Amino acid sequence: MTYTKSVDVYTFFDRAKKGEKISQDDWDLMLIPSKATELKEKYGLDFKGEFIPTDKDMTEKLFKAGFEMLLECGIFCPDTSRVVKYTEEEIWDAVNNVQKEFVLGTGRDAVRVHKREIGDKRKPIIQGGPTGAPVSEEVFLPVHMSYALEKEVNTIVNGVMMTVRGKPPIPGSPYEILAAKTEGRLIKSACEAAGRPGMAI
Repeated sequence: MTYTKSVDVYTFFDRAKKGEKISQDDWDLMLIPSKATELKEKYGLDFKGEFIPTDKDMTEKLFKAGFEMLLECGIFCPDTSRVVKYTEEEIWDAVNNVQKEFVLGTGRDAVRVHKREIGDKRKPIIQGGPTGAPVSEEVFLPVHMSYALEKEVNTIVNGVMMTVRGKPPIPGSPYEILAAKTEGRLIKSACEAAGRPGMAI
């Protein structure tokens, strides 16, 4: 199989304007659960209480089910309410050409992220933070600083400000831009205050 053209953000954008139209409720509550149930039965997926399966046969079945799910269902774009589909060749291209390693952060706070294999003995990168959860303006900096102070945490996955200057960051408004800029500034300040100025966000 030879496929060299990678699918980039421009391709996704174009497909997100032309793909099959579907409501988010139909996607979330009907299509995905139905297909997941079908694939679970087809591949006999049963983790037997394991949160992350380690049995090689089961992980192979899980991969095949996930691959089939992506191929048949695609990815839902909420901005256009359309489905972005990929060909089998495009998916294999992405799987086979994944970046093997990269660096997050700078200086002594930088961490190298490696592509991990099943049973990999290397310590994983630990990302800490409120991870997209709403955080009040008043405690935004100390909450993120509390994660940066944890030695086991390698990078910050930030929360989202509920307000900025007391106003909600309504999408498309100047407050949305201000909130994004303020979040970045406060998180960098939190990392600096924790003695980890180069920590990745």
